[in-house]
Amino acid sequence: MIAIAALFLVCLAYVQANPDGAPLAACAAIAPQSPQHNGSSQPLANSSYSLNVSQLTAAGGYTPGRTYTLVLTGGASQYKGLLVQGRRGTTPVGSFAAGNLVKPVCSTNTAVTHTDNTLKNNIQLTWTAPAAGTGTVVFSYAVVVQNNATGSIYYATLPSPEIAEVGSNTSVAQSSMTSLMLLMLLGMFAVHGIAAY
Repeated sequence: MIAIAALFLVCLAYVQANPDGAPLAACAAIAPQSPQHNGSSQPLANSSYSLNVSQLTAAGGYTPGRTYTLVLTGGASQYKGLLVQGRRGTTPVGSFAAGNLVKPVCSTNTAVTHTDNTLKNNIQLTWTAPAAGTGTVVFSYAVVVQNNATGSIYYATLPSPEIAEVGSNTSVAQSSMTSLMLLMLLGMFAVHGIAAY
């Protein structure tokens, strides 16, 4: 009887693995990990899931250091788990904050994951843009739809649109320096012009 109870607990743990978010190992691939998820990623073309980055695209991109709200939606479909990370190529960039049903994960909070495995939809994520000079960012994300004894159904490495860097302090400083140099040149010409008369 004790052996049966122990076996039941092991099976229950396997079926409900990672109910509190993705492990660190998932950060590199932005995909659910074995043995907790014993399936394979579904074709991306079949996904109804999307990461709404309209706050970023409406602004023409991100301003370094500014905070933005992203929304992970499934349309009419719900999901149990998520992992989202901003990347420049394969390098994680920016950082996420804790929020309703989500927590930051991975090195220096570069990704965000779920806090429980209840069904959810339209989860808001708070992302702080990286430092100036980072360049274009793409969000890579994974969604777990089902994880039980019959197998996992998930979508891995779904991409967002490319998000350009805009309004960096570096470009503002450069344009201020150019304006200052022009004013100095005009001042020199004015002084020399007046002295020549």
